[in-house]
Parts: sequence; structure tokens; C-alpha cells
Amino acid sequence: MERTRHLQGLLIVLVLAGLVGLYLWQNSQPEVLVAVPAATLTPADAPPADWQVALETQLAVAATPFITPDLAMSPYVPPTLPPTVTQAVIFQPVEIKGTPWPTATPRPTEPPLDLTGPTPVPSPTGVLLPETPEELGFAPPPEQVPLSPHANDHFWLMRPVDASANSASLFYYTFGSDGPQNQWRVHHGIDIPNPVGEPIRAGGAGTVVFAGNGGELLETRDIDVYPAYGNVVVIEHDFGFRGQKIFTLYAHMAAILVEEGQHVEAGDIIGLIGGTGDVSGPHVHMEVRLGENKYFSVYNPLLWIAPYLGHGVVAGRVTGSDGRMVEDITVTLSRRGRVVQTTTTYIQPKQLGQRRDWHVVPDPGWQENFVFGDVPEGEYEISVMVDGRRVMRTITVKAGTTNFVLLGYEQAATPQPVQPG
Repeated sequence: MERTRHLQGLLIVLVLAGLVGLYLWQNSQPEVLVAVPAATLTPADAPPADWQVALETQLAVAATPFITPDLAMSPYVPPTLPPTVTQAVIFQPVEIKGTPWPTATPRPTEPPLDLTGPTPVPSPTGVLLPETPEELGFAPPPEQVPLSPHANDHFWLMRPVDASANSASLFYYTFGSDGPQNQWRVHHGIDIPNPVGEPIRAGGAGTVVFAGNGGELLETRDIDVYPAYGNVVVIEHDFGFRGQKIFTLYAHMAAILVEEGQHVEAGDIIGLIGGTGDVSGPHVHMEVRLGENKYFSVYNPLLWIAPYLGHGVVAGRVTGSDGRMVEDITVTLSRRGRVVQTTTTYIQPKQLGQRRDWHVVPDPGWQENFVFGDVPEGEYEISVMVDGRRVMRTITVKAGTTNFVLLGYEQAATPQPVQPG
């Protein structure tokens, strides 16, 4: 027992001796010194380096000195121009003084017309190309209305579409025509095809006397509008002609933007082009009615709508050997041997079982039976086949007016106004 205690004490002494030796050995390692170089101080009176002097010199040369403001000057105030007041000047046509037309004989009351059958305006199968490539894609502005260079002229209406839109009417279903194969009823207006949504504008100032679907007026006798027209607007204008009222009709609208009784000015948007009614493509159908708002009191709109600048209208009368107007024949307008436009003479056919004629009415002044619209000024040849014989005339088209030509064997006498008894 005594021996064990001596061994434990010896072990403790040895452990303590080892710890002391380890401590002494670690502290005997050489010390590592880290030296941090100090910044080199520049004497305060030392001259600057060469690069610093060169840089300061360049900056001084390139610098732009600021303008020293004169504190005594008053601030500059730009002059104020007086406001310019621009007032639109609207030219309204004035009634032409002359002998009024005879009062039309009232028609007898009759049953509604048979409106079955198509009255479409199909899309054209071809495009009539202009003579020169420069005219492609360019639409000159129209003449200012009213315009009457000749005593019989009455270009008082704006065209119903913008100059930037398509203004060409379908050339094979013209006013007074019954279609290329004589399968439709006589056309009482002009059709101007354009995409759906193009604005339709009032031809002149006036009051809207109807705005709605043409089908609602099937049984109405004082406004002769038919279901084939779809959405229709009719305007009674503020001006007249030889004591007669003037009405314009705009049909096949996608949307009507005016109300009955509303007054509109020339150029106001009254609706949007569409395809309502009996059509095969979107367009606006426009009619000009004189004296009364009737389907059978229509006149060729091309003689009422102002032509483009630098363009005129060609109208004429084709007569046969008996001196009567020749119906439904082709009239060709050419320039240097190239066809520019074609149209047909008016038709006044009878409808079996009906007591009314499906007719259009020649202009009171011109008494024409064909019209070409928007013809560039210059020389042209106009020709037609009458009774197997080709008749041709050379004409010079003047801009801004109607250029009239007579074709045929014997020219019909120009009707004179009926004098009051």
C-alpha cells in the first residue's frame, strides 16, 4: 500500500516536469518580425513633378471661362406675339336663278314593288390601270365646292370619302346601268368600294331626314328607300337648284353616326363604310335626288361631286338615226390609242307587271346619257358603235368643269325649260 502511493507521486512529478519542458521549448523559438514600410514624406517646399506641371498647363489651356453675368442687367423676356384667330370661311352654294321645272305629276297609289332578286355590287374582276405609273397610289385633292365654271355646272358636293381613300366608282355597274350582263336593276347611284370602317362624309350642309335600316321604310311612300340599302342616311341640304330641293343618300353603312333631325356640315362624318344590305363587298352607295326624296328622282352624282384638281368630267349624249338616245351601249374614252375608261349609256327599261319605269333622269342642263368622272385634263378620243357604225370624236378635257360631247347620227335637240303659261 505504501509502495503504491510512492509510484503515484512519482508519476505526477514526471507529468509536471514534461509540461514545464514543453513550455520552455516553445518560448525558445526565434521571434518573427513584420516590417511595414512607411510613406515617403515630401517636403512642403519641394517643386511639383514634371508630369503634374504639364497636366495643369493643358487643363488651363483647354478650359472655357464662364461668362461673368452682369448683375445690373434685367433678365431677357422674349416678345409675345398677339394671338391669331383663324375663322373658317364656309362657302355655301347659292340658288341659281332661272325658270323652275314643271311640277311633277303625282304618281297613282300602287302596291309595293317586287324587290326580290339581287341588287349586289360585286367586287371588280379587274382593275382599270391609269395611263402613267406616276398616278399609281396618288390621289390629288378635290376642287373646293361650290364650283360652277359653266352655266350648267353644279359641282356643289364633296365626295363621300377622303381623298386618301379609294374614290373610283365601279366601272362596270355605273349610274344608269343594269350590270355587265343585264342581270340587275338599273343603278340609281354610284358605288365607291373601300374597306369596312372607312369614314363616310356628308356631301354638303343639311339636315338628316332619315338614319336607320332601309328595311324599315319598305311601306313608306314619302321616302323611297329599299331594304337592299342596309343602313342608310338621307340628308336634305340647305341649298337648292332652280327652286328644287337637293337630297343625298348614303347606303350600306357598317355604323350610323348621326341621328334624324341632326344638322351636319359639309365633310362631317355621318357613318362608316360597311356591307349591310344586299351587297357582295363593302362600299358606300351614294345617290343625288332632286326635287323630291324619291327613288325615281335620282341624277348622276358625278355631275354634282367636285372633281379632283387638274381633272374634269366628260358627259355626252349618244343618239341613233331616229334622233333618240341610244340605250345600253358601251362608250370608250381613249388616249393615244390606249383605253382610259369605259362606261355605258343609261337604260330606262319597263318592268312587266309594274306601272313605274325603273329609270334614271338626265341632268336638267346637260341632258346626257353617259358620264365619265375624274378625267385628267388633256386630249382624248371618245368612240361608240351606233347601228354597226363606229362614231369617234376628239375632245379636249378642261379641268374643273363638265366637257360635253355629242355622238351619233342626228343629235337630239336640247330640251328647253318649260315657260310658265
